Amino acid sequence: AGTGGGADSSQADNPITRIFASPYNFNFGLIASQPLYTGGRVAAGMRGARYARESADLAITSAEAQVQLDVTSAYYDALLAERLAIIADSAFVQAERTLRQVQLTRNVGSTSEFELIRARVTRDNQRPALLQARTTRETALIRLRQLLDLPADQPLQLTDSIAELPVPASAPAGAIATINVNADSVLAADPRVQGEVSRLVAASDTAARARAAVRQAAYGVNVAEQQLRATKAQRLPQLSATTNYQRLAPTPTVLPRSLSDFLPNWTVGIGLSYPLFTGGNVRGQITAAEAGVVEARQRLKQAEEGATLDARLAALQLTEAETNWQASIGTAEQAQRAYAIAEVRFREGISTQLELSETRVQLQQALANRARAARDLQVARKRLELLPYLPLSAGGASVPMSASMNMGISR
Repeated sequence: AGTGGGADSSQADNPITRIFASPYNFNFGLIASQPLYTGGRVAAGMRGARYARESADLAITSAEAQVQLDVTSAYYDALLAERLAIIADSAFVQAERTLRQVQLTRNVGSTSEFELIRARVTRDNQRPALLQARTTRETALIRLRQLLDLPADQPLQLTDSIAELPVPASAPAGAIATINVNADSVLAADPRVQGEVSRLVAASDTAARARAAVRQAAYGVNVAEQQLRATKAQRLPQLSATTNYQRLAPTPTVLPRSLSDFLPNWTVGIGLSYPLFTGGNVRGQITAAEAGVVEARQRLKQAEEGATLDARLAALQLTEAETNWQASIGTAEQAQRAYAIAEVRFREGISTQLELSETRVQLQQALANRARAARDLQVARKRLELLPYLPLSAGGASVPMSASMNMGISR
């Protein structure tokens, strides 16, 4: 009886018996796992994430460059609109002055009613152009405030200027004789334009590999290759180590009474896994990843070709803007001089109102063309300066925004 009682007592003190026979069990534990070998999947994923982050940084740089170009374009659009509004104001004042002069001569009986009506119609036809120019100016200022994140009612003072003092053109001297025009010399490019464009192109990095979009595409190829490498690693076995540490407390109450009630339980293991059959899932993922690599490489090739074309179009746009600017030098001053002479001729009665009106239209057009040429030149220079960081334009260089600012000119 005594021996049997001792056996029962030792069995009751067994930890396993205490765990399963206790009305309550309180335990806590820590589990840790460390992959030892994954076939290069983790390393490929980390490299792909690094390439993706570098591509995202380039995207931010490209976006910042595009914002700078947009703000520059909007600023010079506002300057152009301001200049066109001033031209429209001046043309309306000139038409009003002509009307009053005709009204004065009509009062003394030296001008017909037809001339008076014609002068009044000419003045009234200038009013829509004046209102359109003012609306365009306010629209350009609103757009500039929007890009600068300024309140819509905050006044803006444009401190820069797009127009420089025109250089007077030299008049030919000597007696009038028969002149033969050489078409090749007339149509030849201005050497001043070629020199200035060459200088600006040399100062900017127009290489395709330097473009942010091309570098992003190159990082895209790296990301796709790392993704393919990680996908192929799924066919390789994986080795990992695991450990599980627990403290168990079988107690007759809900909470343990002391630390001595806890029993340790610590296990360590190493696991090896190998995909024997995946139903074609891994093979399909590898095929998709290979297609992604091919697509990324084609995108890189397309980006390089687009960057080369974009650089050429940017240089052509700069050449066009520089040519228009050089051609406009002196034209505005000559037109101003011609209008002054026409006013004197009309006031002295040796010319008609039609001649004065045509000269006024020529003056408006010369001033507007010079303002547009100056605006386009500034934007083209800024675009070439930011070209390495700008995104690729769709279909080449963007159309100059001043093309939508044609001021209505009536006669």
